[in-house]
Formats: sequence, C-alpha cells, structure tokens
Amino acid sequence: MPKVQFVDPKQTRKSGKIKFRDILVNQYNTSFADEVARLGKDALIGIYRDMVIIREFETMLNEIKTAGNYLGVGYTHPGPAHLSIGQEASSVGQAYVLDVEDYIFGSHRSHGEILAKGLSAIKKLDEGKLQEIMRGYFDGLILRVVEKEKYADIKDLAERYLLYGTLAEIFA
Repeated sequence: MPKVQFVDPKQTRKSGKIKFRDILVNQYNTSFADEVARLGKDALIGIYRDMVIIREFETMLNEIKTAGNYLGVGYTHPGPAHLSIGQEASSVGQAYVLDVEDYIFGSHRSHGEILAKGLSAIKKLDEGKLQEIMRGYFDGLILRVVEKEKYADIKDLAERYLLYGTLAEIFA
C-alpha cells in the first residue's frame, strides 16, 4: 500500500455508469422435493434444528427481559435485548453456505447470526480443531464451565460452549 497516492479529481468525479446484471426478486420457485434432492434430508433437518436452537435462545432472552426468569430460574438483566426472533432462516441460510473462515458482519440484532455461524462451523470442523479452539479461547475458561455438565460428544460440547459463551457475553 503506497503512503502517497495521487487521485485525479477529474477522473474520480467524471460522469459514468455502473451496470449490473438483473437482480431477481421473488423468483424462487423450487419445490420442497427439489430442495430435498439438492441438499438432502439430513441437511434440511440440520438447518431446521439450527433455526429452532436460535429461536429458543432468543425466546429465553425475551423471557428473562420481560418476566425476569426462564423456566423458573430468576434473573434480572437490565441491559438491552435486541432480538432477532423471526429472522432465524436468513441467519441459518447465510451460515450454511459460508465457509468456516468466512466473516460475518451483523447488525445490532446479531445473536441469531452469531449462533448460526457458530453452529455451522461446528458441523464443518473436526473434533480436534474444535477442542483446540475451545481450549485456546480465554485459556479454556468457558470450556471448563461447560465441561462440568454431561455431553454426548465433542460437537455437543462445542454447541454448549457456543451457547454458554454467547449468553455470558450478552449478560456481561
């Protein structure tokens, strides 16, 4: 990157056009059977599962914010709760097609996007890499908390790690 770069205002400000290809609107006409054939039943069930996890997470935040408890566990959270309820499909859909190393830049309603990207990455990473990430982040502090509870396998542990870590960040 040069330290000095000449920009000719006559060239920069001259009239011109930017041409785009057509942007389709309301053109998605694929049947459910076509989607099952394209993605597979297991992938669609996984996509739905991720949407349900995000919805329940957001519902929990809303219950804590409005009622001061969730499933009988009381908690007062005076901070904001910018929920993304109803936007689960867009979060999970974008995360499904992104690679693990791809970045996302969310809005102030990003819980769903963060969880969707994390859940997608957990599916795509092998157990060794997941363990490395969990052990390395904050010197394994979050991992030590979630390891105390029973878990089925490393991917299950990683999901608990993601959910607990996200909730801990929200509650400061």
